[in-house]
Amino acid sequence: MNEPLFPAPFSRNVGFCGGLSAGLALCLALFEPTALFGWLTAFLFWSSVPLGALCLVMMMRLISGAWRDELGQEAEAALLLLPLAALALIPLLFALPVLYGWVKEPVGQGFRGIYLSRGIFVGRTAVFLIAAGGIAALLLMRRRSSAIGALGLIAFMILHTMFAVDWVMSLDPHFHSSGLGLYLLSIETVIAIAFLLLLKLIAGPPPNNTDILGGVLFCALLIWAYFAFMQYLIIWSTNFPPGVLWYEHRAEGMWSPVEYAIGTLALVPALLLLFEPIRGDARWLALLCLSTLLGKALEVAWLVLPAASGPPLVSFAATVLAFAGMGAVCLSAMAAALRIAPRIGRERSEGKVRHEPR
Repeated sequence: MNEPLFPAPFSRNVGFCGGLSAGLALCLALFEPTALFGWLTAFLFWSSVPLGALCLVMMMRLISGAWRDELGQEAEAALLLLPLAALALIPLLFALPVLYGWVKEPVGQGFRGIYLSRGIFVGRTAVFLIAAGGIAALLLMRRRSSAIGALGLIAFMILHTMFAVDWVMSLDPHFHSSGLGLYLLSIETVIAIAFLLLLKLIAGPPPNNTDILGGVLFCALLIWAYFAFMQYLIIWSTNFPPGVLWYEHRAEGMWSPVEYAIGTLALVPALLLLFEPIRGDARWLALLCLSTLLGKALEVAWLVLPAASGPPLVSFAATVLAFAGMGAVCLSAMAAALRIAPRIGRERSEGKVRHEPR
């Protein structure tokens, strides 16, 4: 890849504009603190790129094939975005009383009260980010280790479940779902795959096997559909009031058409990817990646924003500003990551990094 993504001066300008947009979102939060729900929404979406890429790279250590050759360089470069994700989380750590009612009004005594306490909440988040960064560093230093991939996946799944419970489920401390961690991880993985595929298709060298890349996106969408539907089915079949109310709250007013849009923007691409001429066409695949990312952006907003208590227009404005800002910074950082790590692709093409037998 001679010039990944954007030329260096252009990518710096994109990053600078993104920083300004993100700064405006934080300034808006100074006047209306509930605007931070928009920041949380944008954080959950854009942090999915490095977190989902981390899951992908660990799987690549265990599952060989053409998909690893096509997407491995971009996925490994995305791991370098983890420090930015941690940086974007800092404003939210200072705004926990605004976002989570249990900070101001404890939910009770015993384990539940201890678990939902501010200090332990921050500690769990720190452990998750440090563990994710450590696993990413080991993966980048030892690119042929399947043991790191296997053990890392086990540790990551456990810690990510706590991360999902903390930052998404505890927005409503009465809502319970044992599948939320896997559901959120499926969203993150779809976002990472669609984002990395889109970059490769529009800015990288032509892929050797577009059909394989389309198949990867298809599999990710099917996994997402399974976890999204199973959580919904289990909660509604048990008829447990907190869970039912959680879904009902997200089917009221403007959120009702958003639900249909979420399903349409995921299931229609999955259906189209069944057809080889579409799956193997770079232009079609790029379009499907864009529609998938739009659907996942709506889905993350659907998870978070119904819990916002402030003026809806403020939450919407903050979400747009934060999304645009973090997205621009993410693009700029990915361009830099691909520029400073071109040796990954060279080593593979020269045979210095050997793949395990297929």
